[in-house]
Amino acid sequence: MTHDSIPPSAAAAPRAGSRAASRSGRRANSDYRWTPRKAIAFLDLLAAGESVAAAARMVGMSRQSAYRLRARAGDRFAQGWELAQRAGHVRRAVARERLGDGAR
Repeated sequence: MTHDSIPPSAAAAPRAGSRAASRSGRRANSDYRWTPRKAIAFLDLLAAGESVAAAARMVGMSRQSAYRLRARAGDRFAQGWELAQRAGHVRRAVARERLGDGAR
């Protein structure tokens, strides 16, 4: 799954059948929570080279909530986070090298 697979409107939009969406136009409470889909998209964005803050924003969450998720989700998620960040660092380094910009 890539970050393109979750459009911003889908990640943050209220569900059509929810009471909150139909009455007030506000997002449902569940839209403010991490879901497996959001977590996977977040890791994909990290692996694509996005920062934690940018990746979290792109899935409709905050940087702080991403760090809280990592703390409570367990070792597997933390390992996935670490691997995704390493992949993102490598991608950025390769891109800089291709552009002839050796600066960090």
